Amino acid sequence: MKMVKIIILILIVLTGVAPTTNVSVFPVGIISGTVGTSVPNPSINVGHLQDKAYTYTGADVVVYDYGINIDNYVTIVVIDDGLTDNEWKALDQNPEANVDIIYFITETSTGAIKTIYDYDDPYLDNQDAHGHGFAVISVLAAVARNVKVIFIDLQVTSDPYDDPYGFEYGEYKIWQWIDNNQASKDIDIINWSWVSRVDFATSSIHQKWDSLISKNVMMLTPSGNFYSYWNRRGSYYYRYQSYYTEWYSIGSIDHEDRDGSWKGYKSWFSSWYEPYTSGNHIVNWLEPGNGIPVLTNAYYDSSLHCYRGTWKYGAGTSFSTPYLAAIIALIITGYHNGIGSSTDPSVQKVIDILQYASSRSTFDQKMGYGYVDAYIAYGKAFMEGRLA
Repeated sequence: MKMVKIIILILIVLTGVAPTTNVSVFPVGIISGTVGTSVPNPSINVGHLQDKAYTYTGADVVVYDYGINIDNYVTIVVIDDGLTDNEWKALDQNPEANVDIIYFITETSTGAIKTIYDYDDPYLDNQDAHGHGFAVISVLAAVARNVKVIFIDLQVTSDPYDDPYGFEYGEYKIWQWIDNNQASKDIDIINWSWVSRVDFATSSIHQKWDSLISKNVMMLTPSGNFYSYWNRRGSYYYRYQSYYTEWYSIGSIDHEDRDGSWKGYKSWFSSWYEPYTSGNHIVNWLEPGNGIPVLTNAYYDSSLHCYRGTWKYGAGTSFSTPYLAAIIALIITGYHNGIGSSTDPSVQKVIDILQYASSRSTFDQKMGYGYVDAYIAYGKAFMEGRLA
C-alpha cells in the first residue's frame, strides 16, 4: 500500500494533477506533455547556460561568460516538499549547476523543530513526498551558482502516513524560525512555490512577514498555474501567497519560438483568485517558465563519480519564481561587488534595479513589468554599489 501511495505522489508531481479530495496543497509546477522532454546535452545547454531559457534573459552572459557566482552573503529560503538524500547530493554535486544547502529545517511528529546539516542524515530516508522542491532548487542552481539555500520541509499531504514529517502549510513556527534567524543566517530571499485551498496567513504570520520585509527580505511566490484567472481546478479554488500584498507575484512568459508561442505576452498563469475581490490581483514580473530545465530522477553517475539528475523541460510558475530569485541573488552579489562590502541593497533598491532591467517600462496588471534582463540587472546593481 505504501508503494502505491508513493507512485501516486510521483504521478502528482510529474503531471501536475492533484486528487480532488483530502488534499489542501498543490505543487505549482507541471512536468508533463511536450515540455517533459529531455534537455539535450545538459553540460552545454544547462552548464554553459546555452538553453533559450537562459539566453533569453542574458543569464548566460552574467553567469557563464563573466563567471559570476553568488557570494557568501546571500541566502535563499526555499519552502517546499521534501528532499531525499540523493536529491540533496545531486544539487550539491551535479556538474551542470549546484547550490549549497546549509540547513534542512523540518518538524518531527512530536512538533519539535529538527535541523539537518548534511545529506547523510538517516532522517531523509523518510521523505516520501518529494521531487517538486528538487526541481525548484535546480532552477536556482542553474543561474545562482553556489548560492546558500535553507530548505524548509512542508508536510504536503493530509495523510501523515504519506508524509509524516514537515511543517503544516500555515504554521506560525515557519515564520518564527525564519524571522529569528534572518540576521544570523543572512537570509535575503524567500521562495515559496506551493498553493492552498484554504487561508494560511493569520495576523501573527502577517506580523512576521512585515518584520521580514522591514529587514530587507524579498518574498516571492508563483502567480498561479491553472490556466484561468480563477485559479480553479475541478470544483476547487486555490489560494496563492500572491493574494497577500506582502508577497511579490511572479508569472511565466513563453520564451520559446514554437508554433503558437505566447512570446511577448503573459502566459496562461494568473494570480487572480476571483471570490476574494479585495485580494492582490496582480503579477509583478514574468520570467521563463514554459519550458525551463529542471532536475528530476536523482541518481549516482558512476562514470563521473558524483550524484546528478536528469534534466527535463518543465512548465509552471513554480519555476519562474526561483528564476527571478536567482536574478535577485545576482543583483545583491553585483551590489556587493560594486560597493566592496557585504552591505545589502534595500528592498526598494532591488525593486528599482528590477524595474530598470525589465522588458516593460509601464506596469500591466497581468504582466507586471515584464521579464527581467539578468545582464542589465547585474550591471545596474554593480554601478549602484559603486555609487553608494
